[in-house]
Amino acid sequence: MLKRKDPQAYLYLLPAFVLMGIFVIYPLINTVITSFKEGYRFLTGTYLRFSIKNYVDIIKNKTFIRAFMNTAFIAFICVPASMLTALCAALLINSIKRLKGVFMTVFYLPQVTNVIAAGMVFALLFNNNFGFVNLVLGWFGIEPVQWISGVGIAASKTLYNQSYLRCLFVLFVYQIWSGLSLKTLLFLGGLQNINKQLYQAADIDGTRKWKVFSKITLPLLSPTTFYVFITSVITAFKAYSAVISLFGLEYGPAGDNTKMMITMVGYIMDSLGTYLTAGAVSKASAAAVILFVIIAGLTAIQMKITSKKVHYR
Repeated sequence: MLKRKDPQAYLYLLPAFVLMGIFVIYPLINTVITSFKEGYRFLTGTYLRFSIKNYVDIIKNKTFIRAFMNTAFIAFICVPASMLTALCAALLINSIKRLKGVFMTVFYLPQVTNVIAAGMVFALLFNNNFGFVNLVLGWFGIEPVQWISGVGIAASKTLYNQSYLRCLFVLFVYQIWSGLSLKTLLFLGGLQNINKQLYQAADIDGTRKWKVFSKITLPLLSPTTFYVFITSVITAFKAYSAVISLFGLEYGPAGDNTKMMITMVGYIMDSLGTYLTAGAVSKASAAAVILFVIIAGLTAIQMKITSKKVHYR
């Protein structure tokens, strides 16, 4: 019976396979091939030879290194911090008896906010001259802080480094806020799926709250934690729009053309922006392949490490 239905099942799946082949598999293969074409011209399709020169140039490129550092900061500093914040928020909401739905709605609002608009709002909040953050600091007699670099910051490398650290702090705050909504709801859903009888048994035994949390809540919440971590890291490596709306296109000190807050996706977009230049598209393709390999590798490592620590019930 199942064998007779197999051809029919494949027929139903054929449209999805066709669309996946056209819009996913073919572009992926074509991007990999293009990444090895040295001096590739997009309009004519001509190139000098197949080589790994594009990859070598990218790895040595200062802008790409800065882009990787900024993206790694989002993925490995901001993501764990936002997960911890979201877990605390979920535990707090889960303990509330009344108005739980109201708090869930309030926490979900950032998720439906346009990313570019949210970035522009944060840019206004941390504005060097009239931002709300500097206004609050002024109430306590603190001088305004140059949170986001200005035009004159490029004149000095020391000022640039200080400004870069402040920009990282602004980015950290934004990432905590933007990731709070979805992560909180996911953790809240995981908490509500835990069998309440386990907590009742622990309460009867007089188990301490910390031990209940570490022995019951965390292990049974591990599938949700695993899912949130993987998806958050992947999303972090695709960061672009919010960073651009926050910081614009500020460059480094005099003589340094490295963009201060560029991300890996930003580097790819900048390379594609000069597609008429020989080799621009092939270098963008190489950067995209590197980004794909990093995401795939990190996902595989995460699944390998956490496979024995995730408790599915």
